[in-house]
Amino acid sequence: MDFAFSNPLSLFLYAGLFITGFLLLLALMIRLTHGFFFSRTPKRFLEDQNDPRYDHERRAGLAFSHLVLCYLPPFFLGFLILSFLFL
Repeated sequence: MDFAFSNPLSLFLYAGLFITGFLLLLALMIRLTHGFFFSRTPKRFLEDQNDPRYDHERRAGLAFSHLVLCYLPPFFLGFLILSFLFL
């Protein structure tokens, strides 16, 4: 019986797919919430969404989202293509 994680290459490909997929979803959620995602409860999020005191937090979240969405999709697609070729 061939187990999916018995080969080191398959373990590497699954880990790469999982990590890049998770980071892409996180970046999309941060982009949809304009830089705020894990920072507060939904009620507090609506109150603080346009507050200028949280501008640095908003800019940091959007910078992270921009960085991940610009540089990570090629790696995700590469892991996806390699997993179809080798698994």
